[in-house]
Amino acid sequence: MFRQRVLFLKENYILRILKRFILAGLFAIALLLILVHKIDLGLISGVSKSVMFVTVPVINTLTMPARGLSYGYKQALSVINVYQENKRLIKENDELYLLKDRMKALKAENDLLKKLLHHYDTPEVQSRTARVVAETGGAFANALIIYLGDNSDEIKIGYPVVCSKGLIGRIDLISGKYARVTLLTDINSKIPVVSQKSRERGIISGVNAPEMKLLYTPLLAELQVGDILVTSGVGGGLPPDIPAARIKQIDMDSITVVPLFNPSETEIVKILLYDVAPTPETMKELQ
Repeated sequence: MFRQRVLFLKENYILRILKRFILAGLFAIALLLILVHKIDLGLISGVSKSVMFVTVPVINTLTMPARGLSYGYKQALSVINVYQENKRLIKENDELYLLKDRMKALKAENDLLKKLLHHYDTPEVQSRTARVVAETGGAFANALIIYLGDNSDEIKIGYPVVCSKGLIGRIDLISGKYARVTLLTDINSKIPVVSQKSRERGIISGVNAPEMKLLYTPLLAELQVGDILVTSGVGGGLPPDIPAARIKQIDMDSITVVPLFNPSETEIVKILLYDVAPTPETMKELQ
């Protein structure tokens, strides 16, 4: 009993001491808050500005060497990069000179071979632009109406009309500053083409539908679905190698192709001033 009493007295003593320290701490905190409330904030701001006014120049002075080293390092890297780029450009320039000399030699050889083979290049094709103003599609005709503007005097019936994707048709009627373009899908359209891959020949025939037929191809023609058909230039009415259609389906007795353009998405077209077809009098003489 004596030991338990002593322990109890010691515990009460410790609790009283802790309470006194807690009260003293609370009193000190309250006093500190009162002092902070009474301190002039302007004085604190002035002291802070004074400290910054003194320390900022010192910091700038101490960091000047580091900034100078950083700037010098960047300038050195820039000079090295310019030197390396200059070496690369000199090497590329030398290669271009060699390529230029080689191209000159190939051109001279090509001109000589053309003379030996009596080869004549296709005439250069000029073009004029026009805007699509109407689409006339139906059961009996597929055509576009285009506005020629001041170029109407240069345009002739039969000139091919192309868009960004390829051939869309030929001009079949001119009235003032307007013209009608017969599309590839029109039933009256017949375009001589060749396969871009195998060079097999045929004729695209429109049927007044979104799809067309490829006619008069060889029986064992090497054609595949997805092959691009381009103009062959046969007949002289169209320049060669203009994309015209893509093969969609190959059956036993027919080949279905689709045009590369969409009439409803065509706004600006280009008219090719291409006319190398012989006149009827020349054709009679040749026959």
